[in-house]
Amino acid sequence: MKKLFSSLCLVILFSCSKDPVIYTLSGTANPAEGGTVSPSSQQYDSGDIANITATASAEYVFHNWSGSASGSSPNTTVTMDSDKAVIANFIKKQYPLTIEIEGEGTVKETVIQEGLATDYNSGTIVELTAEPTGDWSQFESWSGDINSNEITIQLTVDKPKSVKVTFVEKNLIVNKTVTRVDVPGQSTEYLRASFYNVSGPFHYLSDEEHYFFYPGTVFWGQNKPNSKDEIPPSPSHALKKVDGFWTYHKTFNDVLFWGARNFDTFENKVVIGDGNEIGPDGTDWNGDTYFGEIQGKGEINWVKVNDEENRGFYHGTTFGDLNNDGLLDVGGAPGQWYEQENKWSLKTFMQKDGMQFENNDQIFEYNDSGHSLPFTLGFADLFGDEYGEIITADYGGGDPYTDSKLNRIEIFKYDRDLQKYVKHFESSSPTAFYEIGMGATSIKAFDFNNDGIKDISIAREDQKGNAFEVWIGNGDGTFNPHFASPLWSQNELQFREFLVFDANNDGYLDILLRPFHYGTLYRTNPVWWNVYASKGIKLNHLIWLNNGNGTFSYYSNEDLIIDDILVDSVHPYMDNGILHYSGSFTTDEGALYGQDAIDLTTYDIKVNLKK
Repeated sequence: MKKLFSSLCLVILFSCSKDPVIYTLSGTANPAEGGTVSPSSQQYDSGDIANITATASAEYVFHNWSGSASGSSPNTTVTMDSDKAVIANFIKKQYPLTIEIEGEGTVKETVIQEGLATDYNSGTIVELTAEPTGDWSQFESWSGDINSNEITIQLTVDKPKSVKVTFVEKNLIVNKTVTRVDVPGQSTEYLRASFYNVSGPFHYLSDEEHYFFYPGTVFWGQNKPNSKDEIPPSPSHALKKVDGFWTYHKTFNDVLFWGARNFDTFENKVVIGDGNEIGPDGTDWNGDTYFGEIQGKGEINWVKVNDEENRGFYHGTTFGDLNNDGLLDVGGAPGQWYEQENKWSLKTFMQKDGMQFENNDQIFEYNDSGHSLPFTLGFADLFGDEYGEIITADYGGGDPYTDSKLNRIEIFKYDRDLQKYVKHFESSSPTAFYEIGMGATSIKAFDFNNDGIKDISIAREDQKGNAFEVWIGNGDGTFNPHFASPLWSQNELQFREFLVFDANNDGYLDILLRPFHYGTLYRTNPVWWNVYASKGIKLNHLIWLNNGNGTFSYYSNEDLIIDDILVDSVHPYMDNGILHYSGSFTTDEGALYGQDAIDLTTYDIKVNLKK
């Protein structure tokens, strides 16, 4: 019985004992490249606590658990009371791309690989394109986490990135036009010479369109003819501005010049004086003066002011209302020599209705020692009575190296009792600016210091060089020396004319020089004897900005240099408040047809005076 009980107990004990229960833990990463899960697969006894760790790979971070686990800690536990599948969710790191902009412009961002608008998934490749805003803005460089001078760059955002794009203002905008010019009846050499100018081309508006008038010029080169009969005077030409480019417009065959020496403009009126130094002894002065009224579509109605008996070397020309009749009268200098009276005259041509002109010589004494004939003149109402006064300045005569009186200026006022002009003012200090005498080439009367009184500016030249000066008006027709430019040698800068307008829009009138062919301050590689061999121009020394008190400083920005440009000379003008220069060059190289065609290369240069 006892034995039977023992056996029964063994049976019961065996039947009550079970094998342990095993559960499987599986761990996966989402995405697979995002990291690892440890353990990735392991078995546990029922009831065991499994410790699980998520480890992110490079450029990823752990985000959370899903499946059989939860939470946002990379280390977690699960109770193994069944098979468990846990998922470690990883996300790619996101980095900011910071873009700083200096100057006027924007940056176009293009995602080459997937990313967000401002923060990019790590490894995102972003393309950045610098886009300047406005005509004057230009891309300069990238800096920061990438350095480049390429306007379009690509960078990989694998950490926080910061880049800077820099835009700068342009100094110049240069438009170049090459136009075929074919004028029947003119040889290539003759047509080419007619665009060669000592002085005289001017800008004008017609029906709100821009034009440039080129008075014809006979270019002698090295073979100066012995008389005016050997070569006829040259016709004039006009260029038209189309979309920022100058193109040939037409030829004025009825306006003939030997070589325009001076011009003046007022509203829609213009006057041009012609010179003639053809004679072997330099005395054959037989030029004409033309008066023009600008019409629509670039046309100009021209009349010859003088008759055949009043031809001369019209080195200086001007116009103004001398007799207060509402019509512009024309003046020309030096005028004419009166042998019997031993006096020089100034030419004054009084306008009548219908653009008819009547000679009214003004005879002044210019034969006293050291004084010379006036080579230039100006008309201006200096007293506010709407009558024009005559301003003259000497040129030539005496010894220009020693004779100080050559710097003299004079003002002549009309005496209504005597019915003629009489001297009102003569400068008492002709050597106020220079130790040597300087001959005048152009006169302008403007209010340079904004005091409501007209002042005088004069361009001068001499064997030793060129300069300009400013005399401040006192309001009574007298003037005081106020400012003078340096005396540039002819190897530095040569000019005869200047223009006056507010070039930088600051409310004060500036002086813009018109250079004559060459000089180290105008050409980058001047060849004094052959302008066509001199390439490259400098504009900075030509721009003299008003300091606000009638003194002037040249615009010293040396960025205003264009190395690869070939022009005879340049001519300043304003267009919508922007300073421009225009200049042309002619060649017969590569002519495709006939002998009467040339290539006219014309430049239009916009100048940024704000930089």
